[in-house]
Amino acid sequence: MKAKYLAVPALFLTLFSSPAEAHVRQIGITPAAGEVVTSSTFQATITFNDNLLSIAGEQNAGLETKLSGTEDWVSHEVLVDGPTLTAQIELTESGTYDLRWKVVALDGHGITGESSIVLELPEPVASPEPAVVIAPVSAQEPEIPAGFYVGLAMVALGAVFAPIGLMMRRRAKKS
Repeated sequence: MKAKYLAVPALFLTLFSSPAEAHVRQIGITPAAGEVVTSSTFQATITFNDNLLSIAGEQNAGLETKLSGTEDWVSHEVLVDGPTLTAQIELTESGTYDLRWKVVALDGHGITGESSIVLELPEPVASPEPAVVIAPVSAQEPEIPAGFYVGLAMVALGAVFAPIGLMMRRRAKKS
């Protein structure tokens, strides 16, 4: 008979109970969803309503970013301090970025979330072309290398001895 009395409460609990939920939830994020960021390096901070699990030497939290429309998620080093997850973000290209994170609450429940931001980096200012500076011509004589004088002496000697050699050759043929 006692089993009959236990069946009614068990049926009631089964029909009207809801799944257990983690008590820790996100209560803030900086930069906020959709916020425009104008620096390639910034800090992302996600705050929760209760402390997060942080075990020295174990990675139980993470934050990743990717440029929207791509599949390449980039992990960033995170720091968990009480109810706060902090990551130093470094991005190089303007555009909309997806952020996703995962943490573990003290009660062991995993918590994940997503957000997006817009990165608008200023266009690099084109530096003006450097002015061409023409140096004034100095009044000094340019220095002439020694090889020039050696070559000039060889040409002069050839001019003197070539005719002499030709005359000697003609005389040798006549004889």
